[in-house]
Amino acid sequence: MPNSYIVLLFIVVMTVGADYALKVASGRTSPFLSAWFLYGAALYAVTAAGWIILMQSHSLAQIGVLYSSATIVALTGLGYLLFGESLSTRQIVGVAAALIAVVLVEH
Repeated sequence: MPNSYIVLLFIVVMTVGADYALKVASGRTSPFLSAWFLYGAALYAVTAAGWIILMQSHSLAQIGVLYSSATIVALTGLGYLLFGESLSTRQIVGVAAALIAVVLVEH
């Protein structure tokens, strides 16, 4: 069985890639006919394999919190750095709360 954190990192990276592709697709005239949409959908499908591997040895609560928190942090950074999106104080507090959730579930 692969290391759970490596699998988690893999599915987070695939999710962030998928979300990036879908964000680009959303700016197209016909987003659902865009190659970017197909790329994003394919990457989401790949994450399903990682979920199956993680579900074999972890509870949904455990992997859900870890995956969600890692994805929130990564997507926040992606939006800020690559798409020029701003962060409100409320959003920053929300990201911090997600990180606190990881600590609570893991310890």
